[in-house]
Amino acid sequence: MNKTIFSAASLIAALAVSGTAMAGGYAGMSIGQSTIDDTVNNVSVDESSTAWKVYGGFGITDMFGAELGWADLGDHNESGAVDIETDGFYGAGTINLPLGDSGFSAIGKAGFYMWDQDVNTLSDDGVDAMYGLGVKYIYDDMLGIALEWERYNVDNEVDMISLGLTLNF
Repeated sequence: MNKTIFSAASLIAALAVSGTAMAGGYAGMSIGQSTIDDTVNNVSVDESSTAWKVYGGFGITDMFGAELGWADLGDHNESGAVDIETDGFYGAGTINLPLGDSGFSAIGKAGFYMWDQDVNTLSDDGVDAMYGLGVKYIYDDMLGIALEWERYNVDNEVDMISLGLTLNF
């Protein structure tokens, strides 16, 4: 766990340093809920769990950018029969569509998720697609808030809805 936190903190620090040289750099953290609805080992799993992520990115143009982050999709436990934990790094291209002069923007992202998943005592890993949609509000030049839905395609599709704060630089 400490290795995970250190890796995530290192990622954000590196993005913060590199993002200052580019227009529209940001770093943030979100917390929310993940859900999984699948059948594992002949057991139907329909569970929700607390999930969180830390991330950073930069704008390549006013509309397009890139984002890297760490997403912990939680611990889904179905009646003690199946226990699924998933986490990993993601990288995504982003799109930012301002909604007038209100400070609100529609956001989207698509990329990859390099995941590690533990199901009961078995461990698996891989790289698969992730994508998401959301809305963000820039409060002032430095602080923003984002509400997002993301889908992480691992052995089981995991959806995450989160609310986060971003620090813009």
